[in-house]
Amino acid sequence: MQRRLRTTATLVLALVLSLSMVTATPAGAVAGFGDVAGDEFYTDAVQWMVDNDITSGTSPGCFSPGNATSRGQVATFIHRAHGQPSAGPSGFADVAAGSFYASAVGWMVDAGITTGTSPSTFEPDRLVTRGELATFLHRAEGSPVSGGESFVDVDAGDFFADAVGWMVAEGITTGTSPTTFSPDRYVTRGEVATFLYRVAGSPGVTLASGGDCATAAESVQLAVAEAHSFNLLNDLRVGLGLPPLVRLSPMDADARAWSHTMDATGDFEHSDLPYGENIAWWSAGYASPEEAAQKMHDLWVNSPGHYANMTRQNYTSMGVGFWRSDSGGWHATHVFSS
Repeated sequence: MQRRLRTTATLVLALVLSLSMVTATPAGAVAGFGDVAGDEFYTDAVQWMVDNDITSGTSPGCFSPGNATSRGQVATFIHRAHGQPSAGPSGFADVAAGSFYASAVGWMVDAGITTGTSPSTFEPDRLVTRGELATFLHRAEGSPVSGGESFVDVDAGDFFADAVGWMVAEGITTGTSPTTFSPDRYVTRGEVATFLYRVAGSPGVTLASGGDCATAAESVQLAVAEAHSFNLLNDLRVGLGLPPLVRLSPMDADARAWSHTMDATGDFEHSDLPYGENIAWWSAGYASPEEAAQKMHDLWVNSPGHYANMTRQNYTSMGVGFWRSDSGGWHATHVFSS
């Protein structure tokens, strides 16, 4: 069923009860992140990090593999990769007790992985170089002795020389070229993931489908629209004496991915996901997240088929996914399940 309405902006909505399954994600995206393609050197590593609760990304649907990493972030990744052992305070004046990296830095001090950048500072926000990361990883493994060959830009007297030699011997790195390691270059999140994964022995992974990656500002707007849409629907159900629906993250991911896919492909059609489904599009790119959520809600309420999905007695859970186009306009998807 499809219905078209025209006011000062174009609005389109549709509904479906589907039984077959397709992947509702941008082509190639994996590991739950829209910015992690299926054929990158870090792909399996990122999936392994997700599987082992080492990362949840930089924002909903984003891993940001090309971003440089801070000392606080690297400490947290290494700590989680080692099972998050308990530790006391770090003793550094610039590591607050409530910070996300406090336990990790404390453990690194206890384990002899770091002595900080001075007796009183760790500088958690300072970016990490490849040489520094090599040193952290080497110390975290007990500083094993290795006679591995190194690179022309790694001198025997460098503080990271033994660490890089160990990484070469263990197959953790092949450098940035056959002759260089680039120890002074800031390490990226994709590289950190890859090094940690190789230290762990490169265990096999099963790639999960990807998500949608928006900028931080866009993510906030999408989250506001989705939350408002969810509340509007449950207010409707409760007002009718129906039980409220539970919002599930995996269903949210499916719904958001489909809204993004419709925007990316320019096709307004159903996903064939195994859910009851309402979809809508509104071309009013100027609308606020709350206005977009209210408009989609009103469209669905005033369409008998969509309204039936919204008020179906046997539905117990749902997912909400909005996407805002670069050129203006909103796509919205609700998926329902019993």
